[in-house]
Amino acid sequence: MRDPMSGNSRSAQIDVAVIICSFGRNDLTLQTLEDLDLANSRGGHAVCIVDNQGSFVRPAHDTVHVIRPPSNLGWARGSNRGVRSMMSRTDAQVFVLLNNDVRLSYAFVQGLYEAWQQTGAAVIGPAYDHNWPQQRIAFNGRPSDYLPMPVDRLVPFVDGTCMLISRKIVDAIGFLDDQHWAEWGWGCDKDFCLRARATGASVFVTERSYLSHTARGTAALMPDFSEANAEAENDEGMTVKWGTNWRDLLYEGFDSCSRVGLVQERLSDEDSGS
Repeated sequence: MRDPMSGNSRSAQIDVAVIICSFGRNDLTLQTLEDLDLANSRGGHAVCIVDNQGSFVRPAHDTVHVIRPPSNLGWARGSNRGVRSMMSRTDAQVFVLLNNDVRLSYAFVQGLYEAWQQTGAAVIGPAYDHNWPQQRIAFNGRPSDYLPMPVDRLVPFVDGTCMLISRKIVDAIGFLDDQHWAEWGWGCDKDFCLRARATGASVFVTERSYLSHTARGTAALMPDFSEANAEAENDEGMTVKWGTNWRDLLYEGFDSCSRVGLVQERLSDEDSGS
């Protein structure tokens, strides 16, 4: 089969480009590729691996494009690099930024794409089992057992673990802010959603797709990583860009939405000594 992204030609057959940043743990990356089921896809999506460690061995899927930067770009810069590359290589109208330490429900990308077609949202995240309450649902089984539901909900923001972003919103507001969140990237997902909402665009969570997040599957391999450091970078960047009342801005119009994620709750407990 011919590589649809070979050379400088663009492929109008690619609807969705998936960008996965990796740093070691090739077993997790290969597992995620298996869940994406590229071999049985109908050509509607392509995948770009941003190999920040330089150790990923490309599998025998001709739709996988691998970028090996000379140094670790991290999540935000790596994701931006991947989006730029896939913008030039394909006519994809949406891009899915995806961690490599996840397990995915059946037809995961198709579910996100259908949610985008139905809602026209600028940003869409899947239901999951991890941090933020607006994305958690009652299901807590294996993603392979998940039954998709045609439920799409407006939310203030989605977790960077998985974000579908439209080409239209990238054209309007630019890429992830990889300057204020240069090291760990926590915060640039919230910032991107706030910037999108400022244009009148919307952010949704869809129950058409579900993922289970291992969490810190690769971040833990990086020197000096800690949730406390990443959360501190999140808070500092949001305060510099949006002011001390950034939480009020983030949740404006979503008064019933809990502002505390599992990580933030745990860090607060540690600070209080409980």
